[in-house]
Amino acid sequence: MHRIIIAAAIAALPLPALAAPFETPYALRSAHADFQAQLEAVGARQDDIGEAARMAAALMAPNNAAQEATILPMLGWTDTASSGSRQALPDMPDAAALQAELARLYDGDVAVVTALVELYAEALDKGDTDTARLAERIIWHQTADLEVFYPAALLVAASLRAPAYPVEPIALRLGPGPLYGSEMLPMMGIGNPHGPVDN
Repeated sequence: MHRIIIAAAIAALPLPALAAPFETPYALRSAHADFQAQLEAVGARQDDIGEAARMAAALMAPNNAAQEATILPMLGWTDTASSGSRQALPDMPDAAALQAELARLYDGDVAVVTALVELYAEALDKGDTDTARLAERIIWHQTADLEVFYPAALLVAASLRAPAYPVEPIALRLGPGPLYGSEMLPMMGIGNPHGPVDN
């Protein structure tokens, strides 16, 4: 049984960026799908918590779809950008289009987080700690989108657009030595502590 689970997990791993199409990395897509499914399950309830979950789910689905269509696919090219390789690059939107999409996504994220805060408050008020924790986890994920994933995607896109230059390894001189030239620097009030000692 464990071998089947391991094989399934390995099969779910994304292909290297050079072979992958222009799509959001699997880890982010699966997190979005999982959170959406959990919100919709809570939304099936016929009470105030269910209504708040339905509202959050209705806002989150199109926002996640927009993220996965434009910004987050850039993160699939992180290895390519960091290696300096410029082979098999995707057709990327220009920087102005990405910035405009980010502004739209930001408004969507604010609306989603606001709905999730309302779900969190409603769940806490009714004593439903499991739903409150779910709302809190999704809020953390949405915050990570804003603070980490969007800037990282822009950085990758900028790196892929930059011209490629050959990079030579850095030659470092190893071994002990003075930091500021060949002579020791005198210390204030002490003189040269490494010089000859006066008796």
